Amino acid sequence: MSHGNKKPSLTEKYLPKDLWKWLSIKTSFGTTIYDCIKSALENPDSNCGLYAPDPEAYDTFADIFHPVIADYHKVDVAKLKSVHDLGDASKLEDLPAEYAEQIVSTRVRVGRTVKGFPMASKLTREQRLDLEARIRDALSKLDGDLAGSYKSLTEMSYDERNKLIEEHILYNDADDKYLRSAGGYNDWPIGRGIFMNKAKNFIVWVNEEDHIRIISMQKGASLKQVWGRLVKAIHAMETKLEFVRHDKFGYLTFCPTNIGTGLRASVHVKVPKIADSGKLKEICESMDLQPRGVHGEHTESVGGVYDISNKIRIGRTEWDLINTMWIGVRKLLDSELKK
Repeated sequence: MSHGNKKPSLTEKYLPKDLWKWLSIKTSFGTTIYDCIKSALENPDSNCGLYAPDPEAYDTFADIFHPVIADYHKVDVAKLKSVHDLGDASKLEDLPAEYAEQIVSTRVRVGRTVKGFPMASKLTREQRLDLEARIRDALSKLDGDLAGSYKSLTEMSYDERNKLIEEHILYNDADDKYLRSAGGYNDWPIGRGIFMNKAKNFIVWVNEEDHIRIISMQKGASLKQVWGRLVKAIHAMETKLEFVRHDKFGYLTFCPTNIGTGLRASVHVKVPKIADSGKLKEICESMDLQPRGVHGEHTESVGGVYDISNKIRIGRTEWDLINTMWIGVRKLLDSELKK
């Protein structure tokens, strides 16, 4: 396949040479290697392009998943072991006031897959609705500052959905071409929904890309509170639902770029000077950070504000990754605010 100056996706790079043999192999959920690579085939501009339609795919199709994971996450899969430590939120450092003023909002999320179900593209409509009902029931039992209400997308008006999307509370409305090709939007919007606590700073996305995305967020440079709330929510959810966890790859997700901790910790931060210099991506990559536009992956910045998050998800603990992001953002602001 010709790409001009564009590098091939990781899926194309590591596609097994004996593909004919692999096409006849299936997981117990019926997944084939074609299901895993379909998005990369339809979108030659993909970076990764590989998706896991069910948890078994990670090992059934190890010949492609393992090298893609090794390359993307820069890990030695042979030696990789799932490690987890949520740490102590009270020990996170506060930023100086001048730095804190540059941060518009702070947000941390983890992705999870509920045991016994395939991922998005292999769920039937009945399974998706059953999964939504189970998650909805679990969420209804949360109490204290985590207590709230659940709404299915099909129960919302277009205006209601749009308002929540604009507030960065609800996921975008089936607009990612890579995820669409992978089957992530099958039956959309059926079986999808959102849970919000009363303060709207604890959110759970249901059946978007992953079964569950548990999110803690608030305005300003408030990582201590945001992380503390998320840890509390993770512990509460784990008493009500069992999540898929792999000995090597940790928590499994639909896209292998999110496996391990399943953690994405981010800030929306004003860095117009660095952005204008053209060095934002280079500086972020040197600190294992990933810059994006404020409306998510594959979007542009608005007014010099960028979404900066940890790029690494695996091989290190949640506590380590949270601190890596926070220290990196501080260094970024050292450069931005340099007199």
